[in-house]
Amino acid sequence: MMALLEFRERLRAIYQKYQLFIDPAVKFIVALFVFTMINRAIGYDTRLTNIVVVLLLSALSAFTPSAVVVLLAMAVSIVHIYSVTKILTFLIAIVFLVLYCLFLHFTPKYGYVVLAIPILYTLHIPYVVPLVLGLIATPITILPTACGVFVYYLFAIVKEEAVTGVSTSLDDTLLLYTRVIDKIMDNKQLFMSIIIFALIIVVVYAVRKLKIEYAFEIAVGAGAVACILGFLIVDLRLDISKQIGTMILGTIGSAAIAIIIQFFRRALDYTAVENVQFEDDDYYYYVKAVPKINVSMPQMRVKRINAQKVSDTVKSDPIKDQD
Repeated sequence: MMALLEFRERLRAIYQKYQLFIDPAVKFIVALFVFTMINRAIGYDTRLTNIVVVLLLSALSAFTPSAVVVLLAMAVSIVHIYSVTKILTFLIAIVFLVLYCLFLHFTPKYGYVVLAIPILYTLHIPYVVPLVLGLIATPITILPTACGVFVYYLFAIVKEEAVTGVSTSLDDTLLLYTRVIDKIMDNKQLFMSIIIFALIIVVVYAVRKLKIEYAFEIAVGAGAVACILGFLIVDLRLDISKQIGTMILGTIGSAAIAIIIQFFRRALDYTAVENVQFEDDDYYYYVKAVPKINVSMPQMRVKRINAQKVSDTVKSDPIKDQD
């Protein structure tokens, strides 16, 4: 345990020292991953799949707020869709504009959530997002989470319908719009996923606010149980039981990631809890203080030995070896 704490302190010290360089580097890597995944999913426009364009967009994202990164990702997606079907472009642009205005107004700091969920869905661990948001944020993050889930299922529907949206006649356009909207409205898995993700955020947030020891760790466990039970009911209800195994493994992995994030974010020493009581003119206070675990890094002392001085000392020694 001590080795982990020392490793944590080393990482935190490195981050604090080089934060000015680390933050843009991390944002560049995240943006590079985002644009690469978009190109793989709906890479219809070959100009945007060019590595130079991807690197330029990622470099721009490294020095801009998360809201700008989301806007760029939406713009790239719209251009890809436009290259294969101009009919769907208008509908997708309107949907993206509404979603962007919603999360930008209420949760501008959590723009990456909208991008993270579709990407993590491809890795089968989207559940890490609501677990972590329940630990570090408030239930208002349900909004960007819902937007992220919606974007993922919208992309799946658009990718399915894009190849058929080639006609420009009015009847075919209306038929295509109607088909896409009907698929969205009839997608029970979409709406149930939004509900379950919102439930996970609320459960984790409520449990970690409790005045109990190891509240954060228990909150992650409670959120993981709520996730498994919720999706288990949905999968059985919708007769998609083949996803149950992947869902359970993904939830366990997501819970482990959330615990690791919490460990590096804040480690508490529950063996040294103090209960303090004091008063002022208006109130009498009962305070429970849980100290954070702070490990002082061992100081390395290097003793320098001057070889010339050692040699002079030996020569001046009056004691001689006798045969």
